[in-house]
Amino acid sequence: MNTLPFVWTGPTSLAAELSKPIKEVSVEFAIPNSGPRFVTLWRSDGSGLRIFTEMYDVAERIEVGVLNFDQVFSPRPNEKIVLVSSAFDREIVVSKLIIQELNTRAESGAILAAGNEEIIVVAGVYPYSLAVSGVLSVPHVFEPAYSIEDYTRVPFT
Repeated sequence: MNTLPFVWTGPTSLAAELSKPIKEVSVEFAIPNSGPRFVTLWRSDGSGLRIFTEMYDVAERIEVGVLNFDQVFSPRPNEKIVLVSSAFDREIVVSKLIIQELNTRAESGAILAAGNEEIIVVAGVYPYSLAVSGVLSVPHVFEPAYSIEDYTRVPFT
C-alpha cells in the first residue's frame, strides 16, 4: 500500500500546529466557480497556516489530492477573511481524512473540532481546489473530491 502523507516542512509537528487556537480563516478563490485554492488558519499572534492541495496520479486518469501546509505571516491580496466561532479560541482536536484509491492511501483532508463545531478542509472536486465547511456559506465552497462518508477519519496527534 502506497501512502501519500500531508506535506509540511515546518520546524514543529503539524499536529501541534493544527491544534493551536484560531481566530480567523481566510479563503482565496483562484478561479470562479471551482472551489477555494487556498485556506489559511489565522492565530491571534498574526501567524497563519496556509493550506492548499497538490495532485498525485495514482493510475491513468485517476488522481488524488493531498493537503500541503505552509506557515505565513500575511494574507494574500484576494483572500476573504472570516471570523470563526469563539469555540476555536482554545486547543482544537484534529483528525485526518484519508481516502483510499486503488493501492494508495492519501491524506486528503483535516477536521478541526472545537466543542460541537467543526471546520473541514479537504481536497476539492476540481484539481488543485479545496472544499471547506464550517467557515463560509457561498457557492462552490464545499465540493469535496469524494463523498465525505468515503474518507476514513483518523485522530491526528
